[in-house]
Amino acid sequence: MSHPGEIKLHDVSPRTDSAQALVNPMPVEIFTRSDVEHAAKRAFKHHGTKETVIEFKLHYSENIDRLYNSLLDGTWIKFIRYTSTQKINNNGKVRIINTPNLDTRIYQHCFLIKVEPIYYARDPLVGLNCKKGCGITAKSKKGSLIRNLKHCYYDLNHLKYCLVIDQRQCYPHCTIKVFRKALKAIGVTGILNDFAIKVSFTSDGKLPIGTPTSPMVHHLIMLSFDLKFTEISSFYRRYADNAFFGCETLEEANQIKWRVRNYWWYEYGIRSNRRETIIQPIDKPLDFCGYIFHRNKDKNPTQHNKGYLTMRYDILKRARHANSVNWSSYLGLMIHADLWNELNRIQESMKLSQLTEKVKISRHLDAPTIDIKDLVGVKFIIKDYEIRHDKDGNPNWIKCLVGIPELDILNVPTGRFLAREFHGGYTGILNWITLVEKEFSKDSILPIEDVEIENQSGFIFKDSTNQIKYI
Repeated sequence: MSHPGEIKLHDVSPRTDSAQALVNPMPVEIFTRSDVEHAAKRAFKHHGTKETVIEFKLHYSENIDRLYNSLLDGTWIKFIRYTSTQKINNNGKVRIINTPNLDTRIYQHCFLIKVEPIYYARDPLVGLNCKKGCGITAKSKKGSLIRNLKHCYYDLNHLKYCLVIDQRQCYPHCTIKVFRKALKAIGVTGILNDFAIKVSFTSDGKLPIGTPTSPMVHHLIMLSFDLKFTEISSFYRRYADNAFFGCETLEEANQIKWRVRNYWWYEYGIRSNRRETIIQPIDKPLDFCGYIFHRNKDKNPTQHNKGYLTMRYDILKRARHANSVNWSSYLGLMIHADLWNELNRIQESMKLSQLTEKVKISRHLDAPTIDIKDLVGVKFIIKDYEIRHDKDGNPNWIKCLVGIPELDILNVPTGRFLAREFHGGYTGILNWITLVEKEFSKDSILPIEDVEIENQSGFIFKDSTNQIKYI
């Protein structure tokens, strides 16, 4: 994995043949200029620092007119463009992300502005992903996935089995034909239907990952399914392509499984992921969307301890190694589970991490270590040094950063100096440097050139002592 994030690949742009260069003009009553402005403001959200947004705002009025007039004359299709990137998730799954350019994103929000009120008027609120007020840990009781499943596990004791089933590669299998049919079912027809398809799908007919419209396209396709299975099942919630059913009996769970599989295949042309389809007693812990739901056995519903919630181990493992930058995202997930001890342990370690970000040991003298005896007979440079003292203020340890002439394979100097360091309680060297510092400042004597080491009852700098010759 070249990067756990993204690797730029290529542009995914619409065809430029005559059929694609011009589409039917948009009637004035479908989109107004204020709709385009509203869509632009939505498209700017979370992208305000990008260069394309800044440039767009410099000529805001002219750009809004350009996009609106292009809708009226049918030339808007030439502005549709995507950049394709490859993303590798934490679980190793490779996804192709198609990021729309700013013009495309604005047109996509134009479609969303028109279709969202129609969809929300029919939405049974069982699909809980990528919608306002919905999410795995949303604040709203109705929109929170874990609060809905907690209700199933803790309160609905008549449900004894659960079914988890998900779609196999749902985005690649969402087709234009199925989407057009879903739009017609809610009354979106004609030119707006065509517009929705062209801004939501790439030129090769694929539903891209990473656009504002793609989650809504999937919700619209799944609307008939959501309505039907909300009515016929005891408990049903969906997060993207993952569906959870609470059932009273094992027979009901198996019956729902086959109904789901048949409906997805015959209505949408989407297969279920058979390897990840689970039917099990609801008393057994279940991993759903990263959280593990537990129902306490043999507990009366009126008792306080009805169950508890933990998290998938690989998420916890990443949280334990998080830094202060990404810790907040893990904290936002963990506070919804029963992980008090784990949170305390991680936060204690995070305190140390935050301290070490502000207080770091100076490493400016660090280099590969060399034994001082290997410097005997070698001329070198002292680039810097550090002296430490005992409790009485006497020097007792020194660390020196030195430069040693580099030699090639023929033992000829290359003109460069290898960085090395030596350290220890070398009394002779310590005493000499201490006396030098009393006469001259440290800054004025560094670097010390043409230094040699010799062993005279301990290592000293050559000629740094007055030795007697005769007795």
